[in-house]
Amino acid sequence: MLQALSSAVHSHTMTFVEGEGRYWAYFGFIVVLGFLMRLACMTGLIASDDLGYSRYALLIAQHGYTPELHHFALRYGLTIPVAAAYGFFGVREWTTILIPVLASTASVPALMLIGRKLLGFRTALLAGVLIATFPVELRYATILVPEPVAEFYILVAVLIYLYRGYRHPVLVGFATGVCVGMAYLTKESALFVAPALLIDAGARRQWYIFLGIALGLLMIVAVEHSYYVALTADLLFRPHAMIQHNHSPMVLASNRHLWWRLLKAYPRMMILPNTDFGLHSLFSILLVIPACLVLAVEKWRLLLLWALLPWLYLNFGTSSFSHYLALPAADRYILFVFPPLFLLSAGALNHISSLRRRAALHTTLALGIVAASGFYCGFVTRGQGWRTDAVKVLRVIGEQARERHLSTVSFEGDQQEEWRHAMGILNHDLRTPADSRPADIIIRSDAFGLPSTVPKGQP
Repeated sequence: MLQALSSAVHSHTMTFVEGEGRYWAYFGFIVVLGFLMRLACMTGLIASDDLGYSRYALLIAQHGYTPELHHFALRYGLTIPVAAAYGFFGVREWTTILIPVLASTASVPALMLIGRKLLGFRTALLAGVLIATFPVELRYATILVPEPVAEFYILVAVLIYLYRGYRHPVLVGFATGVCVGMAYLTKESALFVAPALLIDAGARRQWYIFLGIALGLLMIVAVEHSYYVALTADLLFRPHAMIQHNHSPMVLASNRHLWWRLLKAYPRMMILPNTDFGLHSLFSILLVIPACLVLAVEKWRLLLLWALLPWLYLNFGTSSFSHYLALPAADRYILFVFPPLFLLSAGALNHISSLRRRAALHTTLALGIVAASGFYCGFVTRGQGWRTDAVKVLRVIGEQARERHLSTVSFEGDQQEEWRHAMGILNHDLRTPADSRPADIIIRSDAFGLPSTVPKGQP
């Protein structure tokens, strides 16, 4: 009798271990696949916002940084890690995009670990497929912008928060608050994930967690503003930088057609299939309500708040304390709204697939179509937009200069500053002549506004 019972327990344990092992194998496969797809959809330097972030990162790496009244300069959650990459590996194109690549790739396992903790392993894997193939993720994973990095900080914060059963809940909450604070120092709108965590902690009556989150956030804010006071004697340095940003052409343009901006900009992006969001956005939104019906409130409450509160601010919020000024709208700005939507839709898919065998086949087919279309959208849009055409030319010029052992370059025209900075990343060995001697390479705009080399000695 005892031997039979022991044998049955051993058999059940082995079956469980083998099942877990199979899921972990799928887990690793999705992570590797996500990384390879990000490399396949490589864009690299775009000679736009990334040059600004690179400039501040380089100043930090060279110990020459001082706070400036520009919002790029204050996004330390991005610029400090990039500065570390520059310090260790030098200024290169690959070191410029290394941090967003790592952050976007790491977001895939982070989301699956959150899903495993909240909704089970099968749901986690389904959500992993969605985030691994999401076109916006694929597009911006290899561009130096803050959103992929802010998203990763948020995912780490939520993952830590889910370990609220730990015997030191204040420490768990504090670590969660610090991670949300780091996301805020990367992209200011990420701060609106904090209310979702605080509301969920309050609904669970986990007041020690609530207190820890608040303390972690306050510590980040206190350290940041103490730094401003020490260097600039301005406690409100960040709000003053945002005032400068509010006068930028992009912000002013977003408010010229205010009703279109508030009621159509993001809904059109998210609902109509397009190369930015593929089918992922519409697919996830359609499954939110079914997910809330089949999942327990404790499962979907945090996820829905996590998606909804930042989106409401990004769509209807203002960046001014004195008057209403809508935020600019862009596909990447709402990137960190989608991980919780993917978890909700994966939870609904998992429930539907468990109803009957044919339902499982149909959900697998639907997920496969969404994933394939996502990779297709990311692949066909790689290396396009912004000033990538100019970067492609500069990249070739930089490679030829390296092969011919040329050492100096000069730029002429309206875009000389952008091109000089871009070339400093593409070929850091090329320098501007220190004296009046002509440079080995002279670059000016051609008839199409693209960089063109001028033979040495030609006026």
